[in-house]
Amino acid sequence: MADTLLAAADAVPPADRRSALLALVRAGEAICVTGDQFRYAEVARRAEALRRPGDPPDLDLLATFAVGVGATLRGDHARGGPALRRVVVLGGRLSGPALTPGALVCAAAAALLVAVDGPAHRLAGRAVEVARTRGELSLLPRSLELRAVAEYWLGRHEAAAETAREGVRAARATGQHACAQVHLGILAVLAAVRADRAGALARIAEIGDGAAPGSRPDAYARWALGVLDLIDGRYADAVARLSTLARTGTGRGQVLVQVMATPYLVEAAAHDGGRPAAALAVFDHWASSTASPSRRALAARCRALLAPRGGPEAEREFHTALRLHPADSDRFERARTELLFGRELRRRRRPRDARAHLHRARETFTVLGATVWADRAGEELRAAGESVGPVPHGPEQLLTGQQLHIARLVAQGATNREIATRMSLSTRTVDHHLRNVFHRLGVRSRTELARLLA
Repeated sequence: MADTLLAAADAVPPADRRSALLALVRAGEAICVTGDQFRYAEVARRAEALRRPGDPPDLDLLATFAVGVGATLRGDHARGGPALRRVVVLGGRLSGPALTPGALVCAAAAALLVAVDGPAHRLAGRAVEVARTRGELSLLPRSLELRAVAEYWLGRHEAAAETAREGVRAARATGQHACAQVHLGILAVLAAVRADRAGALARIAEIGDGAAPGSRPDAYARWALGVLDLIDGRYADAVARLSTLARTGTGRGQVLVQVMATPYLVEAAAHDGGRPAAALAVFDHWASSTASPSRRALAARCRALLAPRGGPEAEREFHTALRLHPADSDRFERARTELLFGRELRRRRRPRDARAHLHRARETFTVLGATVWADRAGEELRAAGESVGPVPHGPEQLLTGQQLHIARLVAQGATNREIATRMSLSTRTVDHHLRNVFHRLGVRSRTELARLLA
């Protein structure tokens, strides 16, 4: 596919630089999906040659995106970062004929690479809307993929799963089998990080044997399996899986998936006594090149886990991570940091200090419906000398405030349209929240929901 698109770029008349740049960008995406990122250097070189001073915004965006991705993939964040941030700005300014799904997809991907998750989510959502409006449905699966990844980084796991399920449907409807596998891989990871073994394995089974080694779907599947290994205490197996998602320094494999999975790799290695220096160096270098508090928090947590046991460095890095974790997003990762810090303090025979962190972790996991993780925090609390009961599984503990409000209105007999009007929401948003309510409470109908709340 990449060779075909590169050949298409060669065949474009010299005057039609827009079509040539589009073909190059799509070739670059195909290269990344298959895991041959070392070839992106050619895409970046050819895009650079097509740039002209005073180019219109959409041409400037496409060329700058290819150049920025090429620099980022070889670890040159000093050059890649500014280029990609410029792409994000240009994407937000597109209008008229220049406002295309292809340009918006580039802008959303650029935003994820420089870790500005809010703009990435908005740009990807806009790409979804424009693709549907213009009937360019071939770009819908990629747009949905980027939206799902943005939701993952924002800690909106249920929204990301809903987006990925929509991506599977869109990819299958347009005959894009590999794109459907990518979305199934995202669903497998989302299930695994929530300790949903059955859900993760079911999605991996759907991917089947068709995913080529080193491809993006294959990497997502191995990431999910590595997380399940970590949760089950098979630390050496987790390290073996997660350390081979990309081959550092060669440009082969899934460099970007490896970066996303690095916090889990480091956690497994800390248990196993290893030090994944190369993967952590890549993650740390990237995180420090961004202005993202959440990425820097994860990098600090990784350093804390690998610091000498019982020394001041680990505690200092854990405190740094908790200071950096945004208070208004990604509560799941903050709770994971609280759990890991609490466990470290307990093992250092400081149970009183550990309990505060473990209580906060348990409360957050309970609210998020991550009951397996809540149970882990409860186990650590008991080991720290605290008597705790089982994780509460009632609606008040498992639902967010907005979800509980919607559930109660449903139990009173309100329709989704009536709820949307009363709460100033769209009916689509109410539908989404209600599906999550059903999933969290384990009910299948409005009648069952009303009976449970009664």
